[in-house]
Amino acid sequence: MREPLMTGGATPSRDAEFEPFLTAREVAERLRIAPCTVLRYFDDGVLPGRRLRVGPRRPVRFRWSEIEAALLEDQR
Repeated sequence: MREPLMTGGATPSRDAEFEPFLTAREVAERLRIAPCTVLRYFDDGVLPGRRLRVGPRRPVRFRWSEIEAALLEDQR
């Protein structure tokens, strides 16, 4: 069976389709800072992330590619 043609001639990789969300602790380990600092940077708009729900405990999740892009943009 033939695969459908994609515009641009590129086939998406599985990694490009799915990137796992990271917790503040996981981001903190990669950046070698405290998790509370990651959350403060998120609240200040320095790091991009997502709140998962509304309520008293609203966990934040991050995508590493977005963190890297924000840090690289900040260096310019």
